[in-house]
Amino acid sequence: MKFFIYEVDELRIIINNCTYQELIRFTKYINDVAPGRINIKKLASTKKVALVNYLIELLSEDKNILNISKKLLSTKLSAYLYTTIVWENRALQTSEISREFDVNFPAITGGSYGVKEEYLNGMLGLIIRATRKSGGYYYTDDLDVLSISRNIISLLKILLPIPDDFDLEGVKNPQDTKYNYTNENEIFNFISVISEMLKNNLVEFGKTGEKPLAKSINILKTSSGVNEFYSEKKLDSFASDMLTRSFSYYYWASKKFQSSELESLKDFVTEKFEDKFYFFITRILASHLKKVRYDHHYSKELGLFNTLKTIILDLPEESWVTIENILKYSKYRGLEFHLEYKSKTDNYILDVGDGYYSCESSYSLLFFEPVLKGAFFYLASLGLLEIKYDEPKSDSTIRAKGKEYISVWDGLRYIKLTELGKYIFGLSKKYEQKTIKKITTQLKFDEYKPIITIDSQDTITQAKLEPFTDKYDANRYILSYTKIFRDCKSKKVLDIKIDNFYKQIEPNPPQVFKDFFEQIKLDSNMLKRDLTQVVIKLKNNKKLLNLFLKNKKLQEMIIKAEGYRIIVSKNDIPKLTKIVKDNGFFIEF
Repeated sequence: MKFFIYEVDELRIIINNCTYQELIRFTKYINDVAPGRINIKKLASTKKVALVNYLIELLSEDKNILNISKKLLSTKLSAYLYTTIVWENRALQTSEISREFDVNFPAITGGSYGVKEEYLNGMLGLIIRATRKSGGYYYTDDLDVLSISRNIISLLKILLPIPDDFDLEGVKNPQDTKYNYTNENEIFNFISVISEMLKNNLVEFGKTGEKPLAKSINILKTSSGVNEFYSEKKLDSFASDMLTRSFSYYYWASKKFQSSELESLKDFVTEKFEDKFYFFITRILASHLKKVRYDHHYSKELGLFNTLKTIILDLPEESWVTIENILKYSKYRGLEFHLEYKSKTDNYILDVGDGYYSCESSYSLLFFEPVLKGAFFYLASLGLLEIKYDEPKSDSTIRAKGKEYISVWDGLRYIKLTELGKYIFGLSKKYEQKTIKKITTQLKFDEYKPIITIDSQDTITQAKLEPFTDKYDANRYILSYTKIFRDCKSKKVLDIKIDNFYKQIEPNPPQVFKDFFEQIKLDSNMLKRDLTQVVIKLKNNKKLLNLFLKNKKLQEMIIKAEGYRIIVSKNDIPKLTKIVKDNGFFIEF
């Protein structure tokens, strides 16, 4: 049997994290196989600090660990319960254990307004049975599970032999998968393109400021040659979307990129892994779930990136690793993360069409595993990992509504560090960035019409021209009133937009362009709304029409009359209303 070795300081933290009552129960449980210098009869009067020091001394001896381990594993039932609950970090259905091991548990008693927790007896004395009867408004089914407190689980990991697949192991010959993805070279092209676009305000987001517009994503995809995970519609922009959000928020936080694309990437990863700027990549990674709240006052992604870092720094540097190995590695170590409080995570739900599944009962399946897999896809889009995957398909019977999977990341099978990933995470000291080929266009301006000719492959210049022009043919663009006036709600905004043409496109274009813009300015605000006047429509009523024809005070208020419509000053509405009401006509304006 192989046990995980803890330093004394680590051991002290684990033991000290237990509550006083948990330490009392644990000490009584182990006393018959690892007796020490403590009086069990006076245990209730022993202070916690003395109990902690006693257990540290006791668990520092190999013979005591072996004896306690033998007790925990002494029967098939105890061995299964302790090993499964501790290492797989999950509760077990009491009914399933009862059937499988032919053991009887007392019937559930009590009401339906709360969970009742009781420790089992004897060899199973560290295991808690949690029960709740169905009924009432909130609960429609019984709860009956066997579990162990989080603190005792940490303690038992010292005393139970570690599983054979406890560590991350490289795979020499990974199985074939439908997709093999890397973005190691393309990420630098992407950073080069998006940095230029952001500096020129060419990356547009929707009204909420969270999702980039499709046209911006398409420009970046075309210009940078970024690799996508899937080619199917609705799945063919995940990488571009994630990268666009990432580097947009990175730029907005500091208003600059580093001296090279490599250094910008390294700085971004460092900042993101330390959760130093407001940006939630989990909007995409956890998009399969409902009720997830993204608010920088409550939400943090630090837990996710700490978990990723723990895994990445333990990866074999030259080999593929299976996702199953990684998930078991995570469970064995009790790795988990939350975007908010744990109680909020419990409320996240997956819509399966005819109902919902909550993360309270399926934290790992619905939240931990999909988000972790999605994060590996994300790191692959950043060029840090190479991944192998199949079409998304859930291994569970649970499926998202109308899908064959829980999340789009379900198909992940293997991951491996790229050379770039090793450098970014400090596992190697050098990395040679691939040279980036940049398209530079010599703009050609027509002397007689406001038409601009560019290289048809230069999508960045196309993006620069988009706010001012319509496409004329394959590589020519013509100034457009519609585009220039778009989003201009005032003359001042219009003037700024025209000035931006001179700043971003050409400071001294041919006269035909200058004349075009000058004429726009001269022709602006030819129409004005007069908000001081109001149009009133009269009904065809003889008595009412006679009132307006004969009443001198009403006549003086009318600026113009045509048919049954009259125009009056907005300021005269109260006087007009009074006269009309005084003559028997109720109105409401």
